[in-house]
Amino acid sequence: MQAIESETLILYHTDLRGEWPREAARALAARLPYGKRLATRADSPGARASLAGIALALRALTALTGRAVAPGEMVFARGAKPRLAHASEARAVPADQRRAPVPDFSISHSGPWVGCAAVRCGRVGFDVEMGSGERIATFVAREAALKACGAGIGALPEVRLSAGRASCRGELWHAHTLGLFAGAAACVMTSLAVPEPAARALSLEELFAP
Repeated sequence: MQAIESETLILYHTDLRGEWPREAARALAARLPYGKRLATRADSPGARASLAGIALALRALTALTGRAVAPGEMVFARGAKPRLAHASEARAVPADQRRAPVPDFSISHSGPWVGCAAVRCGRVGFDVEMGSGERIATFVAREAALKACGAGIGALPEVRLSAGRASCRGELWHAHTLGLFAGAAACVMTSLAVPEPAARALSLEELFAP
């Protein structure tokens, strides 16, 4: 896979309707932190979507950092979105990169679609939901803003949308509406004004390849 290191905002996505790489998925799950390993070991639609999202995040983070990011470097804290461990938490981070900004990422899935948006600097939130129309588009934009600022769904009424932007809890977010997912609406929110995301679709075989 060709990495996209030069882009500030990238989006990798996949379609779960392909043939599921069972053994490769199990191998990835076995390398995750203990709690997440238990949550993804069942061969269910939810577990598959979760593992695909993690695999997409690893690909995106590898592209942004220019090094192979290991599954054990991901942190899955209860009540918070997944994140990449800081240098003090992850021994695998090379010494020359320990002062570099830690990239942020956001995973979402709905129906057959799974995606991960990642930024080199700043914060990002991504949401995809099956459906179309203004109501769905408004919901995914608000949900993406919530994910970007780390707020729960209970804070949804606090999100205010305007042309190409959103505000939540005193912070301004920049919107990127996406038309990549057939039958679904999607949006990315970023804390910094960045170009449109560089998007790449990966088959399940590509995604879980060693």
